[in-house]
Amino acid sequence: MLRGNKGLKILLALLFLGIGVQAVYAKKDKNAVPKDSTIAAVLVAEDTTVVKVKAEKKSEAKNKTKTEAKTKAETKDKDETEVKIEGILEVGFDNNYKYVEYKAGKRVEYKRIGRAEVGASFRPVKKVRAEVGFEYNSKDSVPTIDKLYAQYNPFSFSTIRFGYMKKSFGLEERTGLEERYFHKRSIINDFLDSSGIGFLNHDLTLQYRHEFGKKFELRGGFSWTADSTRYLQNYSAEYDDKKNNIVLAAIIKHVIPPDEAMITTYVSSLSYRRIGNLSASELELTYGTNPWLKRFEDRNATILGARLKENIFLNTGLNTLQQVIPIAEAAIFSRDFKADTTEYDAQFRAGLTLGFAKKSAIQWRNNYGVVSKIRDGERELWRRRFDTEVLVIF
Repeated sequence: MLRGNKGLKILLALLFLGIGVQAVYAKKDKNAVPKDSTIAAVLVAEDTTVVKVKAEKKSEAKNKTKTEAKTKAETKDKDETEVKIEGILEVGFDNNYKYVEYKAGKRVEYKRIGRAEVGASFRPVKKVRAEVGFEYNSKDSVPTIDKLYAQYNPFSFSTIRFGYMKKSFGLEERTGLEERYFHKRSIINDFLDSSGIGFLNHDLTLQYRHEFGKKFELRGGFSWTADSTRYLQNYSAEYDDKKNNIVLAAIIKHVIPPDEAMITTYVSSLSYRRIGNLSASELELTYGTNPWLKRFEDRNATILGARLKENIFLNTGLNTLQQVIPIAEAAIFSRDFKADTTEYDAQFRAGLTLGFAKKSAIQWRNNYGVVSKIRDGERELWRRRFDTEVLVIF
């Protein structure tokens, strides 16, 4: 009996204890279920912990990504060390049929095209960069320096360059060989770079470039030769929104001949390029004075030229021949323009470029062009040229 009473007392004690526990959990959690309240409370606690852990992991991953991006940006800004090497190799042949003394005879010049341009860019710290470029031409059989300058960026919108470089002029002069598609430049720029004219020679140059946002840019430069007999001022303004590119440029040339007064001539260029999805069009106008006639004939002679070029980009979708680029260009130029007479050169060129490998890194270019001299309404063929070449861009 005692044993029975004792067992009954223990049973009643456990019953009251269970009711008390239910009351406590019900008071703490209104959503608690009366049956198995302890188990329900534990499950809710576990679910909350899982959600909290997942949220913390997600937050940690997000913070980690931000930290890594910030670290990369800081490293790029503070400790950027970059060495970039690029260039182009050109191999082929050039047939130039030049008519001497206009219909009196013909001279054929067959030349093997062998040229290499290699450029290297070094960026030891954030605001400083140095570039050097070498050119090797089979005609000269010796390497020559194409560019060698140092660049400093005092601000994100300005650049100072000093060294040996070409002038900042029109579209054709600024466009690199990998995008020019013709072996020779047009009769206009070819004349401006010829001996005795020398507007586009490579000289020692101090240049300042200022950017207004991402579309506008102003450049100003001062160049001189080692013997200090010639120095040039170079100015340009450019607008570029990736589809439309407008360039207004001018070069003022000062020559100091021995025992003679200073001779000042200039050349200017207004260029426009429109880039579409399948084509690119260029229009360039050139105006200036002839330094050769100014110096040796002591008279002012007007330089006047216009050039129009059209490129069409056809993607084949093939793995081998990836791109076909037809190209055509027409130019007219006068080195001594006069209103009462007509004396100028006319040039027409057409070509087809086949692009292989990724981004047409290997190209086969084929071009044919003619130059005629027009005098007082009569046209005479002066030159025919055909060239074919293979280029490797790296």
